[in-house]
Amino acid sequence: MKQLIGAAAGFLIGYSAAIAQEPPLHPRLTKEQFLSYSAGAAVAAMYCEKLELNADFLEGYEYATGIYPPLDPYFRSEMARLEKGAKSDLKSYCSLTKLMFYKGNKPKPLNAPLLIDKP
Repeated sequence: MKQLIGAAAGFLIGYSAAIAQEPPLHPRLTKEQFLSYSAGAAVAAMYCEKLELNADFLEGYEYATGIYPPLDPYFRSEMARLEKGAKSDLKSYCSLTKLMFYKGNKPKPLNAPLLIDKP
């Protein structure tokens, strides 16, 4: 009986230590990252034919943080910068933003699920 209790206690201690060392499942975006990513996705939604913004993700982030990108000066300047780049090489821009932000990527988008297919 003592061995069983000792083994169970050892298992629980090892298990809790392993859980404490695992990285968080969903890293949080900083304000600047969110604004930059949102600007990139907004430009993609404007210029890439088959993509649109994932309103659910954007609204959820805005609700959780209180950050509304269109009102932020950093968002507007970032969007203007990215728009120039997109116009110069639209095909590459659309491919890159789809890789980074498309919700349908398996296993997941590289940065955030900001883009979905147009209906």
